Amino acid sequence: MSRNQRVVGSAENVDLREAEDVTPFDRDVDERRVIGCYCCTCEASTTLLVEPGRTRRWVHDVANPSHVVDYWREDSGGAADGDD
Repeated sequence: MSRNQRVVGSAENVDLREAEDVTPFDRDVDERRVIGCYCCTCEASTTLLVEPGRTRRWVHDVANPSHVVDYWREDSGGAADGDD
């Protein structure tokens, strides 16, 4: 969905000018990723270990297309942190 489309049930005052159409599922698809997911509509959340090549979104997001879901990458992009 593009940021110009209106989501049913979204707040009128949400500023989507900075919103990206690309999610962590679409970036770095050749490596494992840890992705946090939060549904702003019903407050469901989960953390996913995404295998290389996977571009499918969270099952909750697919099953509820009118919900607004936020994704973020929780790992450090392949570099181990805290092992210095």
